[in-house]
Amino acid sequence: MSDGTRCFGCGAAVPETSRFCGNCGRQLTDPQAATLVDETAALESLLDRLRRVMAGEYRVERELARGGMGVVFQATEEHAGRTVALKILSPELGITARAAERFKREARMVAELEHPNIVPVYRVGHLGGMLFITMKYIAGRSLDEITAAQGALPIAAVLLVLRGAARSLAYAHEHDIVHRDVKAANILIERDGRVLVTDFGVALRASDVTLTQDGAVIGTPGYMSPEQCAGKRATPQSDQYSLGVVAFQMLTGTLPYKADSLPGIMHHHFFTPLPSLRFVRDDVPPAMIDIVERLMAKGPRDRYATTRELVNDLDVLPFSAQERHEAERLLGRLTAGDAMARVATRELPKLPDAPTLRFDAMPRPRNTRRRGGRRWAAVAAGLAVIAVGSWAAFTPRPVVSAASDSAVALSDSAAPSPPPPAAPAATQRAQFAGASRAASTPTGKLRLLTAPGDAAIYIDGQRRGVGAVLDLPVAAGRRRLEVRALGYHPFDTVLTIIADSTVSLGRITLREQPAGP
Repeated sequence: MSDGTRCFGCGAAVPETSRFCGNCGRQLTDPQAATLVDETAALESLLDRLRRVMAGEYRVERELARGGMGVVFQATEEHAGRTVALKILSPELGITARAAERFKREARMVAELEHPNIVPVYRVGHLGGMLFITMKYIAGRSLDEITAAQGALPIAAVLLVLRGAARSLAYAHEHDIVHRDVKAANILIERDGRVLVTDFGVALRASDVTLTQDGAVIGTPGYMSPEQCAGKRATPQSDQYSLGVVAFQMLTGTLPYKADSLPGIMHHHFFTPLPSLRFVRDDVPPAMIDIVERLMAKGPRDRYATTRELVNDLDVLPFSAQERHEAERLLGRLTAGDAMARVATRELPKLPDAPTLRFDAMPRPRNTRRRGGRRWAAVAAGLAVIAVGSWAAFTPRPVVSAASDSAVALSDSAAPSPPPPAAPAATQRAQFAGASRAASTPTGKLRLLTAPGDAAIYIDGQRRGVGAVLDLPVAAGRRRLEVRALGYHPFDTVLTIIADSTVSLGRITLREQPAGP
């Protein structure tokens, strides 16, 4: 990337050598596809080039916003004279075959979605090397802008937004489409208070597996579900989690999890309990708190089985016609930029620092059992702090503390030969068929993050993840764990997995290898 380049996601300035934006965490390069460069793009600004390419079709006026897959401009259709939002993906921003295909797929999917809470699409095209979509222009503001200016919102306004957004997502999910980037910036409020969800730029049909690979992190860090942070395939429950973050933001005026780095934010999504809404403000109905806490459950299975069930729960909350009218009027005024009395809230308690283990190179000792035992005891004690501090407050299942001698055993010796691995797929088929065969090897679960974020995670010599694993099923027993990354000393140890329990190791930070002469 050249000097002076800005992040395509948030517009922040980024160094030439950066792979990720330091402000929003968005990946700036696509390592699996060649970039097509338009040599003329550098000679003029994006707005000027767009005006030249679209001349005769659209009169492009100004930039409105930047998103994960495109830049949105306000424009006027020359033949119809109507104002539209023109979303483009330009070659100068780094078109790849994958990005172009995803952009075109977005247009096809959104065009299929006809719902009063989804921004309608008018046209899809390709002119002058630019892919574009024209959508209805929303004369309003994003929810992100409103909360940034106003802070926490009244309960009636929160409920109005949640109902509209939940209905749009339920409709999309019933059409086999997952948004994957639900956030306050993608929820628009019209001047009459109507709620609209936009920017399905990273949307994905549940049946479409050709353009997404395991290990790819897609979304906006502050709103991503734990499974998205782990690079797992997004589901409707992932959208539910992100909507829970939006709800928390509306109720408190801030995101639940903040950190100075992308790994820090991901760590909070993985391990940090949701801050108490009861502590922040006194007027939140208990039923609404229950909904938000269920939406932001760490495990997808602990959220709603379907988003329609969420809609039903929201509809049950008391909300009279008068309250709805007042909420629409309030949101309309905030959209117009009017100053309103702020909702009284208390400051969120400080989040715990993300626990980090730094592992240096550990040569195998020679007849130093006592010293080796002390060293590993210190490591085990550190793991105990992580497990107790990070997980005791929220996990509904038994979580194995790393301090327990019977839970995690770290050894200086080489890893023993593991028992034959279970065959999960065969086991599932047997269960569904009602077979009476003996049960397969019992399993526990493993959670951890790595630094650097592209470190490979191996269990018993088999690669099981990159950067993070969340509730990874692992056969019970003593298992060899390795974390490797180019240019870093590897981490290699033995731990014991207990059946039906979870081992949480927090973040493992590898030590950089010294540069060669």
